[in-house]
Formats: sequence, structure tokens, C-alpha cells
Amino acid sequence: MGTLVCKIELDKEKGITVQIDNADDQITQTMHLDGTSITIKVKGPSETSTIVQKADSIVVTCKDFTLDTDTITMKSKSTSAWTSQDTLSVKSTKDMSLTTNAKLTQTATSDAKLSSSANVNIEATSNLAMKGNMAASMVTSGGEAKVQGVTLKLAGQAQSELSGAMTKVSATGKLDLEASGLANLKGSITSVGGSLVKLG
Repeated sequence: MGTLVCKIELDKEKGITVQIDNADDQITQTMHLDGTSITIKVKGPSETSTIVQKADSIVVTCKDFTLDTDTITMKSKSTSAWTSQDTLSVKSTKDMSLTTNAKLTQTATSDAKLSSSANVNIEATSNLAMKGNMAASMVTSGGEAKVQGVTLKLAGQAQSELSGAMTKVSATGKLDLEASGLANLKGSITSVGGSLVKLG
């Protein structure tokens, strides 16, 4: 790096401007304080990064942003008069990943939603638990809804229902149908053991 050219300008209306020119590397560094905002700009041969700080905002514009720290805390505080602007929003036009080498906890005191215009995969190498204290539902508008495991248990504490336009229960081994109370088997035509039996 060769000789730097440094300038400081003081103006009662425009404020203070500090500029450093690095001709060898084609880099210009500028800091401007105008009484309302502080603007820091680094302009290179092909890229430019800026930081603009005002009394109520800080805007960082750059190609690559890295934050390296032991602890990160982000808070979005809503005012008494809540508006749609009182949110914490994270957006990306490219792939996004959230990774931790320890425990990950996500909590919401109101509704929580996970949606995708493509596929959603939830996978656990150990146990996977999903619970709804009031209700739980799994719905597909088309295709197959499938639950598969080494052992499958479906239990309702009060009542259990299995219904469909066509319903089939089969076992490659033994099949037991049992009720400790009344058992009803009803159909306009019922086949039992290969023989047609008319019930009800």
C-alpha cells in the first residue's frame, strides 16, 4: 500500500466529512456526519459497503456481513400502539440454515407457524414427539397420508373412529378384534370366512 491521501472538511451546513483515498488499491473510505445521520462508506474497485446510523435506525449494506461473537441477543420491542412494523423479520433470497452444536429451543407465546411452498421434512435421530393440549390434526388435500413404524398404536381415551369410503383392516399374521363390552358388526352384506352372511 502506497501513500494515502487524507482529507477533512468542515462545513456549518453540510457537517464534517473525513475521506481517505488509497489509489494503489482503488479504495476510498468516507465518513460523513451531517447533524442527522452518520454515514460510513468504503468504495472499492467493484463493491461498496455502507453503514448509515440515525437516531432511530441503523442500516448496513454490503456484499458479505459476518458477526463473530460469543453471545448474540436480538430483541424487537413493540410499542403500546402496536402496528405491523413492530416485528422482527429475517429474510433471505438464497438458502438459509440455522445450526447449533448444542440444544435448540424455539418458543412463541402466541401462534407459531411453519410453512413451505415445497416440501417440509422433520427428522429426529432419536425420539420425535408432537403434542396438542386441545386438539391435533394431520390433513392432506391430496395423495396419501401415511403413518409407519415397527409397532403402530392408535388410542383414544374416550372414543376412536376409523372411517373412509373404503376401509380395510388386514394382518399378515394374527388379527384380533375384541371389545370388553358390546361388539357390533353390521353390513347390508357381510362376508365372514368366505361365506356371505346378511346382518341387520
